[in-house]
Amino acid sequence: MASLCTCILAAIALSLPTVDSLACSYSFPDYHNPQTCARYDLTELSLRGPYNITPPYPYRFLVKVCDLAATDLPWACEGKDLAPAYAYSVETDECYQLGNLENDFAYPLDPMNSSVGIRVAYTNGVGGNGVWPRAVIYDLYCDTSGFNPPPEFAYEYPEYTYRITWRTGYACPSFQTGQNCSLPKFESSWDYLRFRTVPKWFEKAKFGIFVCLGLYSVPAYLNEWYWEKLMTGDPRYVEFHNKNYGCSGVQPDKFPCTGPPFTFQDFAPMLKMELFDPDHWASVIKNAGAKYIVFTTKHCSGWTNFPSPQHWNWNSMDVGPHLDITGNLTASIRKQGLYLGLYHSLNEWYHPLYLEDQKNNCSTTSFVDEIIMPTLKDMTIKYKPDIIWADAPGENKSPCTHDSVKYWKAPEFFSWLYNESPVKETVLTNTRWGSNAVGSFMEGGDRFTPYTLIKNKWETPYTIQKSSWGYDRVEDLSSFWNTTHCLYILVTTVSCNGNLLLNIGPMADGTIDPLFEEILLEMGQWLTVNGEAIYNSIPWTHQNDTPAEDIWYTASEDWQNVYAISFRAPTPGGELVLQQPKPSKQTTMTLLGADGITLDFTVDSDGGVHIHFPTNLPFAKLAGKGAWTIKMTNVT
Repeated sequence: MASLCTCILAAIALSLPTVDSLACSYSFPDYHNPQTCARYDLTELSLRGPYNITPPYPYRFLVKVCDLAATDLPWACEGKDLAPAYAYSVETDECYQLGNLENDFAYPLDPMNSSVGIRVAYTNGVGGNGVWPRAVIYDLYCDTSGFNPPPEFAYEYPEYTYRITWRTGYACPSFQTGQNCSLPKFESSWDYLRFRTVPKWFEKAKFGIFVCLGLYSVPAYLNEWYWEKLMTGDPRYVEFHNKNYGCSGVQPDKFPCTGPPFTFQDFAPMLKMELFDPDHWASVIKNAGAKYIVFTTKHCSGWTNFPSPQHWNWNSMDVGPHLDITGNLTASIRKQGLYLGLYHSLNEWYHPLYLEDQKNNCSTTSFVDEIIMPTLKDMTIKYKPDIIWADAPGENKSPCTHDSVKYWKAPEFFSWLYNESPVKETVLTNTRWGSNAVGSFMEGGDRFTPYTLIKNKWETPYTIQKSSWGYDRVEDLSSFWNTTHCLYILVTTVSCNGNLLLNIGPMADGTIDPLFEEILLEMGQWLTVNGEAIYNSIPWTHQNDTPAEDIWYTASEDWQNVYAISFRAPTPGGELVLQQPKPSKQTTMTLLGADGITLDFTVDSDGGVHIHFPTNLPFAKLAGKGAWTIKMTNVT
C-alpha cells in the first residue's frame, strides 16, 4: 500500500508550488504512509484553474472527515448531520453526502459527475448571486489494511482509477519529478473566471478608505453628479451654476442667463490641488486604522486623475494641477504599507463614442475597444493596483450598455488581467462590471447594510457625508455621520462577513476637511484598542445578540476567542447581559483596553450571561466613541 499512498500524495502535492521554483514536488515527509486519517484542506492550496490529475496506474483512496470543526465546513454544510464525507453543490447551494459510506469506505467517486449534481471545487470569488462555494475539504488517507474493498463492495465495485479534478495553482504536464509547472491560462468566460482564488489579505483587512476626487470637487455642490444634473436641467444645479460661474447654456428658455458662457469643462483649470500633500493623505488613512485605499482615477465625466492618452487634454496632467495625482498618491500609499485600489467608472456620460454605441444599440463597441480597454490596461501596468474597482456600467443609459460580456467585454479584460498583467497573481476585482459579472468579492449597492450574515466575502462603500461621495460645501455638521455611527457600520459589516469602504471627498485645493480627519483619527484610536475584534476576525455562529441591545459578535480565526462589541457604555458596578454565548468552566472575560482585568459573570435561569463591571475599571482610559468590546474565551 505504500506505493498507492505515495500516488495519492503526489497528486495532491502537484497543487502546491515550491517556495524556490515552480517545479513539482512530492515532498510530504509526515504523510507518506499515514496510519490514521490525514487531512488535505483545499482551502489552503493555491487554486487557479481546472487541471485533471490522473495517476499512471490505478489506485484507491478513502474519504473521511477528520474531526472537522464548524469553521472548516462549507457554509451550507454547517449544522448538518454529516456522513464521513461530503461535498458542496454550486448548483443548489447545498451540502451533499458522497455516496453511501460505511466503515470509512466510500463508493467510487467521480467529483465531476454532473448526474449527481456535485462539483467539487473551491473559490473565494463570487458571482452576482453570491452562492458559489466557500470551501470543500477532501480527507484522503491510505487503506493500510489491504487493497480489497469490504465484502459487500467486492463484486459491484472492483479496482478503479480515480480522477480527481480540482482547481490548482500550477499545471504539471506529467507526474515526473522535476517537471516544470506553468501558470494556468484563464479563458475569457465568467464560468471559468469565477474560480480564481482571492488573496487572503482582503478577508483580513476589514477596513478601507474610499477617496472621491474629480472636477465635481471644484463647485463642490450637492454631489459628484454635478455635470449630469446640470445637463439634464435639475433646477438646483442650473440656477446655482448660472448665478455663480456663468451661463451653462442648458435650457435657456427655462433658465435665462445673460452672463458669459461657462461649461462644466471650464472647471478643469480650477482644479489646482495647490495644497495637495499625498504623504499627509496616506498618513491620515494609515492613522484611521484602514488597511487599503480605493482612489477615483475616473468618474463618469471621463476626467482622469492621471495622464491618460485616451483622455487627452481631459486629465490632471494636461490641465488643472498638471500633476499625476494617482501616481503621487500611489507612491505615498505604498510607503505606508497600505494596499492600493483604483476606482474606474466604465461609462462616460457624454463621450461621443459611448453615445454612438448606444445609438447603434451596442452593435458597435468602439468606446470599449478604443477607450476603456486601453485605459484600464495602461492604468494597471503603470500603477500595479491591488484592487481594480469598476463602477457605473451603463447607469441609466441604454439597456444594452449593462451587458458585461457583449458590450463591456469584461471577461476579456479579466483574462488579460489574470494571465498577462503585472498583477496577475495578486489583483482583486469587484463585481460592478455589468450584468452577471463575477469578481473577487461581492459588491452590494452604495451604503449597503444588510445586518445579516452573507456567505461570501462582500464590501460596502459608505459615505461620511450623508448625501455625497465628492466633497459638498453645502452640507453642515448635521450632514456628517459621527464617529459612533461610522463605527457601528464597521462593526455590523465585519460581523456579517463584510469589509467597510468608508468614503471621504477631498477639496479642490488638495486638502481634506478637518472634520473628515477628526472622524478618521477617532476610528483609528478605537481600532488601536479594539482591533483584534475586527482585523483577521471571522463571523461567529451568531451575528448579534438582540438588535435592541446593539451587541454584535465576531470571532478569532482559530475560534478560540469570541468578541461581543456593545454600543452601550460600561458603567462602574454595572452589568451587560448577553443571550447568545454559552460559557463553560474555562470561560474568561475581559474588556479590551481595561489593562487585562478579568470580569466576573453569572448565568441566569434562562441562559443569559450577566457580565459584571467592577468599580475599579480604568474607565477614563477606555477607547469609547460608542463601542466597547468584551473578549470571551471558551464559549460556544
